[in-house]
Amino acid sequence: MELNEAQVKNGCEEYLGYAQNQGKLWFTRMNAGDILVPYKNGVVHKYKGAGAGTSDLIVVQPGQIHLEYMGEQHGPGAPVNFVTFVECKSTKGKQSPEQIEFQAKVEALNCRYAIVRSVDDLMEVLKRE
Repeated sequence: MELNEAQVKNGCEEYLGYAQNQGKLWFTRMNAGDILVPYKNGVVHKYKGAGAGTSDLIVVQPGQIHLEYMGEQHGPGAPVNFVTFVECKSTKGKQSPEQIEFQAKVEALNCRYAIVRSVDDLMEVLKRE
């Protein structure tokens, strides 16, 4: 089944909304580019959105890491956050050069970056096994 980018993005946001309401994660949608807001008096205000190439969604998941020695966990877990930048694409969509550059930047900061083409792709990415 072919999906356009808007369908993928809407499905992912709906899934993430349910997970957020259950306290499993926090997410936000990023809007790259300028945002124009018209007012009743005819004036249009221009607001700066996220930079070019920014991913569509940012997901933060709580977790724990454990010290492991010779295959066994030792000591209490230490709390960590898993940060995933999610780029939604249509079935055949490709990254722009700005998106490739953004991916390199966030991966250099030890964040995850994923291109998803369905909610199933997103669910797989968010597993932390």
